[in-house]
Amino acid sequence: MAFGTSASLPTHEAGPAAEAAPRMAYRQPAKTLDGIVSGYHLYAVAPPAGQVHADTFQPSWFNLRVLLDPATAWTIKWGDGVPQRIPDVALFGPSSTVHWSSSDRGTVLGAGITPLGWSRLGHRPADTLSDRVTPAASIFGKQVQVLAQQLRNAPEAMIGAIFDRWFEQMLRPPGRDDDAITVLSSALLDPAVRSVARLCEQTGIAPRTLERLCRKVFGFPPKFLLRRARFLRSLHALIGGGPGRGALAIDAGYTDYPHFVREAHEFLGMSPTRFLACSGPLFHQSLALRKAVLGEQAQALTRPSCAGSLSIPR
Repeated sequence: MAFGTSASLPTHEAGPAAEAAPRMAYRQPAKTLDGIVSGYHLYAVAPPAGQVHADTFQPSWFNLRVLLDPATAWTIKWGDGVPQRIPDVALFGPSSTVHWSSSDRGTVLGAGITPLGWSRLGHRPADTLSDRVTPAASIFGKQVQVLAQQLRNAPEAMIGAIFDRWFEQMLRPPGRDDDAITVLSSALLDPAVRSVARLCEQTGIAPRTLERLCRKVFGFPPKFLLRRARFLRSLHALIGGGPGRGALAIDAGYTDYPHFVREAHEFLGMSPTRFLACSGPLFHQSLALRKAVLGEQAQALTRPSCAGSLSIPR
């Protein structure tokens, strides 16, 4: 029995040096984790010996990821930065840009954590972990090593249940900010909310409280979070609209298409056209599968009411 809804891609070349078909799978968390865990994912690649598999991760919230084989050589690079070797049990903090992935043969299991989830699970302000990958044990202690061992020893069909049980055991009781976080999560994704002033009005949260809450739980200032959501909406509309529809696809919050392209260089490090050409085939396949399973192509665009549905972030 498989882990969840899955898909494989054909090999990229013929012959003995061909890469075995990469595989991804997505699964929903238990209903008890609605709004806390955005979903579980499995991502497996098998490039030929001496080669690597390259792909792309979108800007997102927190993700907990476990390598089934701790010896897998997996690196992540943000923009023009130096590639960072990923720990075998890693916490990915909220990200402001895409990051480029490179790995040899291996399988990673992951769980997406929403801002509300971080408020119930984390022990550090989110902005201290933004655009960083940290050994998960430094955040969750030895419990996360126990989780990793259970996942590595379990049949694939049990992975979702193991994750569910671990998160349920780790959750702290609801906090006083939970309602505000839920309201804010929704408002940040509202295309009609284009300014911090409008965000305060929509949520009823005072400006200084809004700034504090966004940094503590979401990882970035509110103005940036609005810009990131606007950009991702536009990027995915552009992908779905096809060639020649750029000006029609972008969010109305942009003054014009060149404005969108300028922001693309900040979020992608390049023009949107070049980014789509550089992205690996598994990235594009994951968008379609994630859309079919969860209803959104990006974890950072998943509304709170959908966060516990069929999910799997990448």
